[in-house]
Amino acid sequence: MQSSRPGLTDMGFLRHRDHGRDQRRADRLTPVPADRVSGVMSLCALDPVSAVSLVQQMQRWSRWGRGDVVALGGLARPVAAAWSVGSLMLFGLAGRPEHGLRAADAGEIWALAEHARPRLSRRGSVSGPARDVAAIWGGLSEQGARARHERWRQPVLTAPRVGGGLGSAHLRRRPSLAWVGRSVRLARPDEDGLVLPASVDMFSGELGYDPTVDGPGYGRHVSWLIEQGRSYIVLDDGAGHPVQPGSPRAVAFKADVGALWRSPAGCVAQLTGVWTRPDLRGRGVGAAALASVVDAVRRDHVGADGVVSLYVNDYNAPALALYRSLGFVQVGLFATVLL
Repeated sequence: MQSSRPGLTDMGFLRHRDHGRDQRRADRLTPVPADRVSGVMSLCALDPVSAVSLVQQMQRWSRWGRGDVVALGGLARPVAAAWSVGSLMLFGLAGRPEHGLRAADAGEIWALAEHARPRLSRRGSVSGPARDVAAIWGGLSEQGARARHERWRQPVLTAPRVGGGLGSAHLRRRPSLAWVGRSVRLARPDEDGLVLPASVDMFSGELGYDPTVDGPGYGRHVSWLIEQGRSYIVLDDGAGHPVQPGSPRAVAFKADVGALWRSPAGCVAQLTGVWTRPDLRGRGVGAAALASVVDAVRRDHVGADGVVSLYVNDYNAPALALYRSLGFVQVGLFATVLL
């Protein structure tokens, strides 16, 4: 278990609970109604790449209940916000001095920890910018939250803008993989039976359990991504060759637009679920496919000037090497605590 927490200060003040009871908590933490999100959205627009996951949850959440989304510092001009249903997604706790935003104070952080702790599920997570996660994890753990795994260094990367397209530029160096770039396309709704096993393999390898054992929710999520035109795949014949008429079909590569926001500051797409079939790893297929996916996401979702981002565990050296070989650059740092 990793335990090196960037920006984590002494959280001993959280033991002084006399400031955290109901009335004071209400003063420090404000539930955000579904029709009054403008303040939180303005906050998130200060750093759309870091806030896109939180915004995605807010935009997609259809059963908006009191306290699902909360703001610290008031509704009009909050200093931080969080989504708290099963998992906790954070933005702003550690402050954004470059934008004139203070950090949340001890009472506000404790109020959020008190609010979020009973809402966390057994297989939930606490995630967001690393300094924001570090700011609250001490309070959550004091209230009984236990980590299954702590991932404190997850570099946030953005794809380069390349004239003529990243895919074309990459394939000029690897012409033998041109078929991979040409094969990148959106998955069709009738292909969810092909895509789901690849998605489950990716999820299980990343989080350590099969998401389908908890019911049909994960399968519905995969189908939703496909229906929304946000799941990209490369099919092959199952042996690393292009599909031919009458040959078998298998998913060689997949990547999803897991979060998408057309923010006032520009469009941002966050790639998730990036997966290359194990027998094809180390052969250049993943890099060739991802380069073409970046171009496709710009074409389909964010435009030529939009940002295509992702984040990765710092211990995943092969993935980091792949992204850097394509020119991805680090622009931030996330953390995730798996519960």
